[in-house]
Amino acid sequence: MPLRGRGVCQVRYAHPKSGIFSPKSTWKNDQGLNVAIPLKYRQYLVGGKWLSPHLTPHIREMHSKLLNSERGFLLRSLSDLSSRERKMRKKGRHIQGENEFEDGRRGRADKYIEHFHKQVERYGRVCPITHIPFTTYVAHNLYDVNNQVRTSSNLSPDRIFNNINYTEQNTLFTSSLWNLTKGEKTFSELALVLKPELLERWRVIIVERFPDQEYVMGLNVSKIRQ
Repeated sequence: MPLRGRGVCQVRYAHPKSGIFSPKSTWKNDQGLNVAIPLKYRQYLVGGKWLSPHLTPHIREMHSKLLNSERGFLLRSLSDLSSRERKMRKKGRHIQGENEFEDGRRGRADKYIEHFHKQVERYGRVCPITHIPFTTYVAHNLYDVNNQVRTSSNLSPDRIFNNINYTEQNTLFTSSLWNLTKGEKTFSELALVLKPELLERWRVIIVERFPDQEYVMGLNVSKIRQ
C-alpha cells in the first residue's frame, strides 16, 4: 500500500462504483478517462485500523488549521448561512431579497470576504457593538453533542433586520455573543437589558445603513429606559 500523511499512513482507495479497495489512486470514469479517486473514497491505516479521512489525525489537523484561518472560517460561515437560508425558505419563512454573497464556485467567497475587509477598514478587527476582538476559533474535537462549545468572540454575520436577507446593506459582522444576545429582539426590547453605550452603537449603525429607519428608532436610549 502507498504511504500518505507525512509518510506514516498507508492508504487504500475504494472504487467509486464497485466499492472494492485497492492501492490504485485513479479510476476510469464513464467517459473512459483516468481520474483521481476523491478523498471520501480513501481510508488510512492508523493504529491498525482503517479510518475514513475525517477521522484520520493528520487530515483533521490540516482541516482544523484551515477552518481557524480567516479565509477558512469565512468560507464555512458563508456555507452555513446559505444552508440556514434554504432551511428557512423550506419552512415557509419569507425573507426579503436574495443572498448577495452566494458564490457558486467551490471554495470561493470573494464578495463575502471583501465585505468583511471593508468593515475591518471602518471599525477594526473588533465587534462594532461590543468592541470584543474577533476570533475565528473552531474546536479540533471530533463532533459530539456533548462537547459543542460556542466561542463568544468568534465573528458572526448578523442581519440587521431579520426579515431581510444577507445583503451588503443588511449584513454586519459582529461577535457571536452580540448576535446571540440580539436574536429576534427589537431595539426597544434590547434597550431594557443592555448598556446604553451598546444600544447607541447599534442605533448609529442602523441609521447609517438604513437612514429611512431613523424615525422608527425613537432613538433616544435614555427615553426608552424611562
